[in-house]
Amino acid sequence: MELFRYPLLCWQLTPDTICAHLVSTEYELAGTQLSKLQSHLAEHLQRDYIQNNFLPDSMPDARLKKINVKIRPAYQEENGVFPVGHTLSIPIAAVYGSTEEGYSECYLPLLEQHFYYYKPDQLRALIEYFSRDYFNNMTPEMLHRYIMLGEPWLEEVTVRVKARELRRIHDDKNHLEINTLQKVADKFPRKTKGSGIAPETAWERSELVAGLVEKLQKERASVLLIGEQGSGKTAILLEAARKFFSLTKERSEGVNYFWRTTPQRMIAGARYLGEWQETSEELMEELERTGDILWINDFVYLLSVGGEGPEDSVAAFMLPNLRQGRLQIVGELTQQAWEKIRQRLPGFAAHFHVITIPKLSKKQIVKIMAMFADYVHKQLHITIEKSALNLAYRLLDRYLRYEAFPGKIIKFMTSCVNEALVQNQKSIDDEKVLTQFVQKTGLPPFLLRDDMLLDTVALHDYFNKRIIGQTQAIERVCQIVMIFKAGLNDPNKPIATLLFAGPTGVGKTACATALAAYFFGQGQTLNPLIRLDMSEFQHPVQVDRLLGSGDKPGKLIALVRERPFSVVLLDEIEKAHPIFFDVLLNVMDEGILVDGNGRVTDFRNVILIMTSNLGAKQSKRISFVNQSDDNDISSAVRQFFRPEFYNRIDQVITFQALSAATVADITRKELMALNKREGFQERHLKLTFTPQLVKHLAKVGFDPKYGARPLQRTIERLVISKLAEFLLQHVEMKGVDLLIDWVDKEVKVCTKK
Repeated sequence: MELFRYPLLCWQLTPDTICAHLVSTEYELAGTQLSKLQSHLAEHLQRDYIQNNFLPDSMPDARLKKINVKIRPAYQEENGVFPVGHTLSIPIAAVYGSTEEGYSECYLPLLEQHFYYYKPDQLRALIEYFSRDYFNNMTPEMLHRYIMLGEPWLEEVTVRVKARELRRIHDDKNHLEINTLQKVADKFPRKTKGSGIAPETAWERSELVAGLVEKLQKERASVLLIGEQGSGKTAILLEAARKFFSLTKERSEGVNYFWRTTPQRMIAGARYLGEWQETSEELMEELERTGDILWINDFVYLLSVGGEGPEDSVAAFMLPNLRQGRLQIVGELTQQAWEKIRQRLPGFAAHFHVITIPKLSKKQIVKIMAMFADYVHKQLHITIEKSALNLAYRLLDRYLRYEAFPGKIIKFMTSCVNEALVQNQKSIDDEKVLTQFVQKTGLPPFLLRDDMLLDTVALHDYFNKRIIGQTQAIERVCQIVMIFKAGLNDPNKPIATLLFAGPTGVGKTACATALAAYFFGQGQTLNPLIRLDMSEFQHPVQVDRLLGSGDKPGKLIALVRERPFSVVLLDEIEKAHPIFFDVLLNVMDEGILVDGNGRVTDFRNVILIMTSNLGAKQSKRISFVNQSDDNDISSAVRQFFRPEFYNRIDQVITFQALSAATVADITRKELMALNKREGFQERHLKLTFTPQLVKHLAKVGFDPKYGARPLQRTIERLVISKLAEFLLQHVEMKGVDLLIDWVDKEVKVCTKK
């Protein structure tokens, strides 16, 4: 007889209930008496391990370490990650000790993580690292379950195994090891409950789930689910994993699992030639031996990782095993990504059975919405009003076209429920849905609500305060806002595709900035203006950096995926390489951009603005007299761009040269903006500027070549530096009016009488 000791991590759930987790296993029990829990687990392990020929490694010197890790919760959406404004202190219970082989090992039971370490002083840092990685981008309600547990303590479970049985177990164990699978993949179905609000259920997809399970079990086929993002592919696979497990549970040869991984994870850590091939070979051998199924996320990257091309990739390496039926794979793809696979490695694609996920009818979507609302009410006691569901459906259907139902409605309503939990609210109405949508998109309520009229006077006033001397351009921009409010913009293209043409430093960038703030600046935490200097992309290699190649998306694609509701400003578009114009054609025409791996980036909620100096001759067009010629600019623009490109531009908006009066107005605007700076507001100081100062700054801050752009630098150099010097000499000065003047060729600061 030999004894094996296993650490048992315990919590007091209630005054009468103890929860016990057997470290290094998935077994958890709750009861009123600790001794009964220990006895039950020991009997279960003894019986179960002998029957299944498996005995885990014991940890006789196990110890408990408790630390608190600060985590910033976040809401993760398809268009980005949105962190909340505060951090949470999450208690972490770590069980560590030495294995029979002498290695130092640590388990984080609640996080389902474990790792080896070599030096004791590394332990705390490693615990924090694995904890932060596990909690990364979790929402507040997901983190809440880890805070609710009581103070943990460590007990022990002892298992007695006869020597004869022990030898048999160790002999058989060598044939059942799945070390590689456990290293590079996660097992499904998991015994722990999902931590999200929405259940992992494929509502209204039962026939597809049944068909998938039949293909996997009876035909032993490899299957790909093809459908739009949000159509329910992941939910179908999760439910299929549970059904597949249940169907194989009673078989004498044992149960079968799905193992979920990514191509990048499959080859992670490979540093030497042939190392990833060896790992992949071990992975496939373990899958063949166990009869389990490999579920691959980011499936299209199988053709890009591992080698220089599809023929040298992980997909090509796995093909012989796939062809011989030794390997069974499932995955999920969009139609565009599937076409890329068929084009790049047709022999690999031919070995998969394809199940196309059809769009749900509105009736089915409404039914799913009702089931979700009922589930939330029963589980969380939060009521979602029917009108709120209808409003969410209408908003998502119109504005979030880059994702399909039911995924986008479940995801959006989950964020509404999250907010209700944080605010301790018991119902979700129209107003809460609208507020959440504003935070997600940045669109102001008056553009979203049909019952709110657009105040055209306030609209013109907004832009007139921010762009000086460009009456014609402001009128054209206001028209775009009115068209969008009326719902008359083409839903299958960007909201607007504009070319701002005219001299440098006359307000083109300021107009784009103002438009971004007006359209998308209400709720987003990120700047809704994406600005790219196209003079940096004059060669094909630089264009790849902008659009992406291989696994990594380019700068433009990454930014638009992060901020799908934004203004994209392409400065000096004429300096970009011609390849980029060909790419933009599809964006301007269809509102989407497909990368080399078939991944779609949606531009249909973007205002695309290009700026250009074509036709604007510096010697003539910028002066204190308005001499710009719109016809010259329009003619130059037409001559430079190909007809098929020019014809896809909605409007060419010409910006005028600056007159003396306009430069003076801009100067006054920039000077008055100084009152908002923190140093003046803290001291309650009000700044007033004399006409002499304004006149001087307008003269020296204006440059015939760069327009009004040097004006801010001039104000910083002459005015701010003088004000800083004055305040440092009068530290106690507060609550007064300061007069700033230009006297005797220098700036003078004095208190206003």
